[in-house]
Amino acid sequence: MTEIIEVRTGWAAIFALAVAWFLLHKYIQNPLKKLLHKASKNDPEAQYQMGMLYYTGKRMKRNFQQAFSWFETAANNGNVRAMVALAGLYNAGQGCEPNPKRAFDWYKTAAKTNDLEARVNLAVCYLQGIGTTKNETKGFEIMKAAADEKSPIAATLLGDLYTKGQGTEKDQNTALKYYLQAAKQGEPFSKERLKELKGKIK
Repeated sequence: MTEIIEVRTGWAAIFALAVAWFLLHKYIQNPLKKLLHKASKNDPEAQYQMGMLYYTGKRMKRNFQQAFSWFETAANNGNVRAMVALAGLYNAGQGCEPNPKRAFDWYKTAAKTNDLEARVNLAVCYLQGIGTTKNETKGFEIMKAAADEKSPIAATLLGDLYTKGQGTEKDQNTALKYYLQAAKQGEPFSKERLKELKGKIK
């Protein structure tokens, strides 16, 4: 009798594992399959999400080449976040040969949609001469516009420009204003800048 109970208990454990595997397959794997299906049907958002999965290495092996391919497809289909991501890959040479000009072009295309992240990166391109002729004044103007639209990272970088006098006149008081704006939005680097400026403002 004991042996029969042990056998039944063993089968119960096997059955429980089989059910668990089925549920994992159904509720974890299927969403990925659905995403891939949407992406293959030319859904730009799904294509962008596929790119992110390959870029971050979440739920699949990290693969910059695959990430680049999906981001490029999504960007060509009008997904702004994919445009910004693709520009970043071109700039870093991840999944492709480094191509600053292509990075600049994609940032510029995305910036035309008023995407703040794209505008900040476009400003950096002008400030540093990445993929385009260096133009610190233009870079400053683009960065200021993004900061005035409450982009915290733009406000921090604008504070840096005022501190250095890059693309504009040095103005530590205005720099402080933008650092404070960014700090109120929780931007971590602005808090470091505020510490650096402490004691310098009269």
